[in-house]
Amino acid sequence: MKKLILFLAFGLTGAFTHANTEAVVMNDEASIAGNRLWACGLAFKGTSKGIKVIVGHFKTVAYGTLKCKSIKGTRYSQDVKVTIGHHWIGPTAGIGYFKLAGASSEVSLFNSSPDVILGKYLVAQGEAAIIGGVGAFTAVKVGLPQLAMNISLQLLHGLGVQVGIDKLTISAID
Repeated sequence: MKKLILFLAFGLTGAFTHANTEAVVMNDEASIAGNRLWACGLAFKGTSKGIKVIVGHFKTVAYGTLKCKSIKGTRYSQDVKVTIGHHWIGPTAGIGYFKLAGASSEVSLFNSSPDVILGKYLVAQGEAAIIGGVGAFTAVKVGLPQLAMNISLQLLHGLGVQVGIDKLTISAID
């Protein structure tokens, strides 16, 4: 079962998780002209922990590398921090501690740079584990004129359960 879930998680990211790590210089007009569709993959590791039933604190923090490819073949790579959870009150219920490893796939439309993939998303997520388990989230970012969607699967090690709607932030690590 774990092998199947791992296969599906990495299948979502496709070839983009293994994209070339040569970074694109985003202020070079020639490199960004015409690149309006970006497909990205993100492999990450981190932890989720806390206690929250509408009120409380449950937070996920993970680190990984965002690798993107445009429809024209331009490649981009950036080390990132992924954070889920923010306010002490919100539509989330969870209790536990998990170590996680996951992969996500993202498609971004109507932008000229994958840098705009960084930022804040609305996320629906769920995690459950008794020693081992799985988690998933779907995130959406809408900003004129951009539209981005992120789907992720995770393998968990720990104990607990968490489900809810929250804020996801993807930020660059310098």
